[in-house]
Amino acid sequence: MTQALEWVAYRGAPLYDEDGNVIGSIEEFFVETDDGPPAWAVVINEAEPATRSYVPMRDARRADDGQGLQVSVDGDTVRDAPRTQADDDLSGEQERQLYEHYGQDYPDGQRSEDTDNEERKPGLLQRLFGRDSR
Repeated sequence: MTQALEWVAYRGAPLYDEDGNVIGSIEEFFVETDDGPPAWAVVINEAEPATRSYVPMRDARRADDGQGLQVSVDGDTVRDAPRTQADDDLSGEQERQLYEHYGQDYPDGQRSEDTDNEERKPGLLQRLFGRDSR
């Protein structure tokens, strides 16, 4: 899947962990660059619908059911990851925390312990099509 429209078709579809267990429903995707594939999926967990989990999309593929996507992350790692409330945007510091939680280097090459307090600064992630473009 390389085209943005292919990814957007999965909004509302289930996202499965590496073992085939449902993580939640895909709400939206975030990209790191304007022309790159989605780097993160924002997932609604039915057990906690007021919060959003962010799941890295590296190695994402169509799930066996043909309805959703499957990622190479285990469900416990997702459950332990930093979350946001439904309508909150990620700060730059929260983005860094997500990358670190999932063992990824932040794209600018800096780790949060190497930077000053950036809690209120915007991050690099952008919505694939914007919040209201469904």
